[in-house]
Amino acid sequence: MSKKFLILILFLATSAQPFAQTKKNFEINSIQFEGNHSFSTSTLSDVIYSKETPGWFWKFLNTFSSLGKEPSYFDSSLIPLDLTTLKEYYNSNGFFNAQFSCNYKVDTAKNYVDITYKIIENQPATYGRLFLGGLNDVPENVMNKISDKTNLDENQRFSQNTIQKNTANVLSELLDNGFVFARYDSTIINKDTSNNKANVNIFFIPGNRYKIDTVLVRKSGKGASLVTEKLLRDISGIKTGDYYDQDELRRSQVRLYRTGLFNSAILTAINEDTTDHKIPVKLVGDIGLLNELSPEVILNNQQNAFNVGLGAAYIKKNFFGYARKLTISSSFGVQNLFNLDFGNLIRNFSYKDTTLLGYVDSHITIDQPYLFNKPIFGTWETYFKIDKQATYNNTLYGSSVTLDFELPTYTFINHLSTSYTVEQSNEVYRTLNDSLSSKLISDIAADIASTTADNILFPTQGYNLSFHIEEANSLPFLISKIFKQNYTGSLFYKILINSSYYIPLDNIKNSIAAFKLEVGDLQTFYGGFAGVPINRTFYAGGSNSIRAWRSNQLVPQGSDSVLTIYGINNVKGGAFLLESSMEYRYRILENFGTVLFSDIGNTWENYKQFRYDGLAVALGFGFRYYTAVAPFRLDFGFKFYDPGDHRFIFDHKVVFRQLQVQFGIGEAF
Repeated sequence: MSKKFLILILFLATSAQPFAQTKKNFEINSIQFEGNHSFSTSTLSDVIYSKETPGWFWKFLNTFSSLGKEPSYFDSSLIPLDLTTLKEYYNSNGFFNAQFSCNYKVDTAKNYVDITYKIIENQPATYGRLFLGGLNDVPENVMNKISDKTNLDENQRFSQNTIQKNTANVLSELLDNGFVFARYDSTIINKDTSNNKANVNIFFIPGNRYKIDTVLVRKSGKGASLVTEKLLRDISGIKTGDYYDQDELRRSQVRLYRTGLFNSAILTAINEDTTDHKIPVKLVGDIGLLNELSPEVILNNQQNAFNVGLGAAYIKKNFFGYARKLTISSSFGVQNLFNLDFGNLIRNFSYKDTTLLGYVDSHITIDQPYLFNKPIFGTWETYFKIDKQATYNNTLYGSSVTLDFELPTYTFINHLSTSYTVEQSNEVYRTLNDSLSSKLISDIAADIASTTADNILFPTQGYNLSFHIEEANSLPFLISKIFKQNYTGSLFYKILINSSYYIPLDNIKNSIAAFKLEVGDLQTFYGGFAGVPINRTFYAGGSNSIRAWRSNQLVPQGSDSVLTIYGINNVKGGAFLLESSMEYRYRILENFGTVLFSDIGNTWENYKQFRYDGLAVALGFGFRYYTAVAPFRLDFGFKFYDPGDHRFIFDHKVVFRQLQVQFGIGEAF
């Protein structure tokens, strides 16, 4: 009996082995959601564990590179986990009574599985009462600041993300007003089922309130002996007796870095040494060499064109003390990199040649941090530049003074700078038999900006809003009137408004919708437009503008009656600019992404000449490679509508002749 039983076991084991070896894995062909009225399918797909299998192209790439994606196989054990995560996600967004179920279909012929999640959302809860606990000893003025940042709209749907933001706002205000050891305790949500409300109770432990005792300086590095502790304390701007302010510490650290003295600088509170509600702050800095001579590789997007070049700079830090920085630099850059004749690079950089476009410049700059013992960054600069374009050459030399005011990050306006510039420009119009136009301007300008964008390199949420205004030549005009001289120049003002907005389309913020609108206007109120320097007018086209046209190619038609190599009757830019762009950005991998874009815009001699049929329209796609320094981008723009001949892309037999390739550093906006 035992021998027969052993033989039976061996038979079953050996016969089961072929079936185990031929077991099939089913790929997840599709994941569908039914009843999800409040959240998109893509949003819910990011929440659950099960994932759709990628397309054949990505699976093919995966066979020989890391750029592809592996197939996604069906695992029935993940279904309960998916239902749980969906319930948690809906619960965190106010749908406390949502119901979930799942079914799936197996296609044995194609080895595919189709999954469907069914959702009954029911009515979401809205906000009820908000109570902040543990703050009885917090002063009234601090509580008023907290109240301003913790308002909940009772008509809005409950969201756990909103509660977390309010919690972070409270902690931020406590830390910025002396409560060094403030911390979050707990959150209790009371569900009012009769009124379908969520009453929110957030508790904190603020601790004691502390003032700054002293600033201890610990410096090291090769230049440590050449920089005094008093100087570092003055630049930090931290004052004994003020309440501890975490945001001020962050801004002080940035202020120290801007001096260029430090290889590293860290400002921290010494938590272990607190007496009598006072706390010391420690500055630990590694000070590098105070004299530097360095070569540079130039990569930038000046004048809406990608420029490549070389340069060199000498830097003297702590120049005559007080952390001044002297910089002497020179560089050159070329624009038409792909058509460049490297063998004749130097010989071709002449006024007569039109095959090599670019610039040569030299600068002497002095930077002064913490000017007038205030959080103001001052810069004096004198410069010389030759700008070589297809239709003109422009020689510029001048001097400018800029004041950059440090503003808190939490205010609406968080950037402000003013400048005064005196500049001489000598414009040589190659298409007008090398005629010369010389202009001297005295320019006062201001830049105001507001930004909430979450990332400089890859913004996924928030906005950037900037306002530039400048006025030219009023000062020399008044001086000429005082001395009863005839003023022959032009007086003008220029306004440029730029706004960009970013919307995440999924939870992990890899899919982004981005929008840009830019409007500029230049008006002369004494003299004529001919007295406005060419570099102060508006141009469109290029890698940061309308991407189906070359750099500065879009200019008003007919103002100077000069037939350029682009076939547009103008050399000078316009006095009115309108541009708008839309992009869909998708980050496929950590360092690689794609873009679909549309650009529309142009320049005109003035706003009265604006016409809808004068708008240039570009459509295209691009690729992004993200690095720690900046994204590198390659864009392919097609002229969808050309205002030069009023023809659409469909009116051309060869579509690819309407293509313009653009290369750039950083996102287009």
